[in-house]
Amino acid sequence: MKAAKSYTTQIINSRWSQEEILFRDTLIQFFLQGDLPLSNGLKLNDFLPVMLKSKQSRLAKKMKNAKLSTKFFYTKDGCVSNTELAKNLSRLERDFINAIPDLVERSEVSFHMRREWREHFANRCHSLNIVFDGEEFI
Repeated sequence: MKAAKSYTTQIINSRWSQEEILFRDTLIQFFLQGDLPLSNGLKLNDFLPVMLKSKQSRLAKKMKNAKLSTKFFYTKDGCVSNTELAKNLSRLERDFINAIPDLVERSEVSFHMRREWREHFANRCHSLNIVFDGEEFI
């Protein structure tokens, strides 16, 4: 199955907000631990820009020594199994979205984020031969 497509209309080019940095760092942590519902082999360099609606060059500039293109996802649990950590990830995502000052852009990012998570989850289910009902998921 193909990797999730990016349907972004606007890319975030502004300064990094504290909320975006916290969300980004937490996503990286869970990615490297294998605790997200993603497909094996996904590059961090492909995952982060799509989730954050950011250019790869913006990420590379901010994270010069992170070597984003050399880090790949490999499943450990495939989910955030600790309830408190899962709630914290959701809160950080919500804070990141709510920190976007423009209401239209905020709505686009929120819609985009839900779609990306759904696509990643559907791809993960497909790779495990689990039937995924998108209608039921919504």
